[in-house]
Amino acid sequence: MILLLLVLSFSCSKKNELENIFISKQNEYWCYKDDCQGLGVYFRFNKKGDYDKYNRDIFDGFELFNNDGDLISGPRSWSIKNDSTFVWNGEDYKIESCNTKKIILSYYHYKEKNKKCRVTFNKVIDKKP
Repeated sequence: MILLLLVLSFSCSKKNELENIFISKQNEYWCYKDDCQGLGVYFRFNKKGDYDKYNRDIFDGFELFNNDGDLISGPRSWSIKNDSTFVWNGEDYKIESCNTKKIILSYYHYKEKNKKCRVTFNKVIDKKP
């Protein structure tokens, strides 16, 4: 019984540790790059399990970009599952590596069988007040 409690305790603490890495502080953003799709967008993952999308302007800094004209973003959710899976809008991504500066995820391409794609998040600090 004690061993089971220790295992559950360790599992919960690892999940919390991973969640805390993803959660953005006030001036932090994650620069997103997908080697199968490209895109140069920034994200902030929030403590309550949702996220926001941002563009970055050279002069004006970060600008909220959840909705793109007539394309309205639906619910934006994220979570950690089984200490090794990042669930993003209902899609599973394997956590390959994760630290406070860089996160690497992987998934299999939805059209090309056996094509593994990598998503990289690099931490960016906004130096503007």
